[in-house]
Amino acid sequence: MWSTVRSWRRKQEKLLNSQRSLIAMMKKAMHLQDMEVKNATKWKETIKNQRMRISTEFSKLHHFLAEEELLILQRLSKEDEDTKKKLSVNMLRLNQTITSLKKLISEVGEKSLASTLELLQNPKDVLTRSDTQDLNYSPEVLRVKTPCQIPLMKEMLKRFQVAVSLAEDTAHPKLVFSQEGRCVKNAASASTWPVFSTAWNYFAGWRNSQTSTQFAEKFQYLPCVLGKNVFTSGKHYWEVETRDGLEIAMGVCREDVMGITDRSRMSPNVGIWAIYCSSGGYRPLTSLSGIPTKQEPALQRVGVYLDHGAGNVSFYSVVDGVHLHTFSFSLVSRVRPFFWLSPLASLVILPVTDKK
Repeated sequence: MWSTVRSWRRKQEKLLNSQRSLIAMMKKAMHLQDMEVKNATKWKETIKNQRMRISTEFSKLHHFLAEEELLILQRLSKEDEDTKKKLSVNMLRLNQTITSLKKLISEVGEKSLASTLELLQNPKDVLTRSDTQDLNYSPEVLRVKTPCQIPLMKEMLKRFQVAVSLAEDTAHPKLVFSQEGRCVKNAASASTWPVFSTAWNYFAGWRNSQTSTQFAEKFQYLPCVLGKNVFTSGKHYWEVETRDGLEIAMGVCREDVMGITDRSRMSPNVGIWAIYCSSGGYRPLTSLSGIPTKQEPALQRVGVYLDHGAGNVSFYSVVDGVHLHTFSFSLVSRVRPFFWLSPLASLVILPVTDKK
């Protein structure tokens, strides 16, 4: 009898202890619930404040960019006015010269029709003035000096940076590559000494292009190579460096350009959107030849930004973020990085840096 009572009391005590433990746990859970409610309220307020802070800071940035745009446009307007004044002075000077020459031409013509006696008496004055005429003038090549330099553009472009590698299968036979494949050089000038050229390239760390077992079309006529990357959508950015100051071209192209035989044909007309650059400046690669635009400091690193969806490719100076040129294209589904190198020129595709 007593053993049954003791057993019942032990079980009852266990149940009561369990109940007390569960009650304590429930109180703790309710306390934690209250804390989470407070956290949720606090989080809602924090998000509200952060949203306001982001909006405020972007408003400041928009205001800052608007001010910068206004300042740059004001500088451009001043440059425009100064250049127009200079052109007006030049036009006035040329008009005065033309008027003076017309008058002198008329006077010389009249003298040439004068009688023999009049010609013998006083031809020296007109002849002297005619001989002393000098048109010491040459039109100035006008270049815009106010750069298109957008604050924070370099940082924004870095967000779209991709690793571009060279498709050695597509390379012209005269192009040689560094061991890791990021650098390419045009070794054409050494072609008359093939044995020496091969040995020099080996000791200098260069090698010929590596051909895979898969068939690939090559550039047979022009010293060009494509990138392995095929872009069909999205935004992409990569950087190219030239260290020797010799002329190179970089940009994007369609995949069917490898049969081009003439350098002068490299242009948007055949599906190549690129720029030439060297120590002497840069110019868009178009069917119309032009004078290179001088870039200070000398252009060594160029950023290529492809916005496939918008149908354009833009070029920037990596050093200062100055915009160089933008091409537009349409109805092109696939484009690839494009590179052309003049004799002995070399270029490096820079590795991807940290994206902020």
